[in-house]
Amino acid sequence: MSSKKIGRRQFIQGASSAVLGLAVAPVWNVNPSFAEEEKLVTPEYRTLGKTGLKVTAVGMGVMNCSDPAVLRRAFDLGVNFFDTANAYMAGKNEEMVGKVFRGKRDKVLIQTKIRFHDTEKENRKSLETSLRRLQTDYVDVLLAHSLTTPGEVTNPALIEFLHKIKKEGKARFTGFSSHSGMASLLKKAAKDASHDVALVSYNFTHSNDLKRAVALAARSGIGVVAMKTQAGGYKAKDMAGLDPHQAALKYVLMDHHVSVAIPGVTTIEQIEQCAKVMGTTLSKKDLDSLGQYRSHLHGRICTMCGGCIGECPHGVAHADFLRAVMYIDGYRDVSLAKEVLRNGDALEKIRRCSECSSCAVTCSRGVNIHAQIKAVRQMFS
Repeated sequence: MSSKKIGRRQFIQGASSAVLGLAVAPVWNVNPSFAEEEKLVTPEYRTLGKTGLKVTAVGMGVMNCSDPAVLRRAFDLGVNFFDTANAYMAGKNEEMVGKVFRGKRDKVLIQTKIRFHDTEKENRKSLETSLRRLQTDYVDVLLAHSLTTPGEVTNPALIEFLHKIKKEGKARFTGFSSHSGMASLLKKAAKDASHDVALVSYNFTHSNDLKRAVALAARSGIGVVAMKTQAGGYKAKDMAGLDPHQAALKYVLMDHHVSVAIPGVTTIEQIEQCAKVMGTTLSKKDLDSLGQYRSHLHGRICTMCGGCIGECPHGVAHADFLRAVMYIDGYRDVSLAKEVLRNGDALEKIRRCSECSSCAVTCSRGVNIHAQIKAVRQMFS
C-alpha cells in the first residue's frame, strides 16, 4: 500500500471519515535503536494559546509513571511540558516531578490539577499541598480537575478563585480539564473567555463536533492540551503485536488547533517513540494502523468519543464508570479507576445502574454500557 503523505488541510477536512473505512493492513511496528532516536528527535514548538508559552508539541502525561528516569529522558529529548495532578498516586506523582526537576524549574513547564471544592480554604489547601510536593512556589498552569458541565466552566466561585491564584503568582495561567461532554464545555469556555487553558480527551475516535469545538476554543485564545491521545493505552502484546500509538499521536498533532499532546507514558521506550513523532506527518500506513486499532476497540471500552445516545433517568454519570473500565482494561491501573469513583455515593450509583433491567443510554460504537457498569460493580464490590 502506498505510503504517500497526507497534507494537513486534507487531514483536517477528512481524516476521521477515512479512518472509519480503512481495511485491515499488515501490523506496524517501530523499534528504532537508541542512537537513531537521538538523531531523529527534533523538538517542535507551538504556542499555548493566549498564554504565549512555547510548548513542545509532545509533552508528557505523568499520571501513570512512577519511574523518574522516564521524566529525565523526556527532558533530555527536549520535552518541556509535564502534566500531573494533586490526586495522582496519592500525591507521589507530584513529588516525583518535584524531585526530578529540582534545579531545572526554569527549563520546564509544569501543569497540575486540583479538584474544585465548595470552600476557598479547601482549594487553597489542595494547591499549597501541590506546590510543596512540586518543590516550587508557582505552577505554569493550574487546572480545575475533571469538570463535567458547561455550568461548572463558568462557575463564578471557580473563576474568582483562579483569578486570585493568578494575581498572587501561584499560577501563571489557569483553566480546566474534562473527560466527557468536552465539546459543550469548550464552546462555553470559548464564549466566556475566562480560561487560559483547556485539557480535554482528544483522539482519532472522536467526532467532528469535538474537532470543531477544539478549533473554536483555540481561535478564542484558549490553549488546547490533548490527553487520552492513545485511546486506552493498550500494549502491543495485548493486540497481537499491533503498535498504533505513534500513529494515534500523529493524528492528534496534525490538528494545529491543539497546542500540545500529553500521552501517558510509563517507559523510556514510550517517551522516545512519542517524542519522535514531532514534526512528522500522517501516512496511509499510519491510517491503516489506526483502522486496526479501531477494530480492536470496537465494543470493548468507552473511548469517550461523545457518541452516547440517551440520558440516564437517575442522573448517573455513566461516562465516569466507563472511564474506570478503560483505566483497568487498557492501563491496568486500579488506583486510577478508584480515583474516578472518588465520590462517596459512586458505588451506590453503580448498584442502581446494574440493577436496572435495561440501560436508557446506548453507545454508537457498540459498547454494552449496562454490562460494563455491572463489571465495574464487580471490580469494586
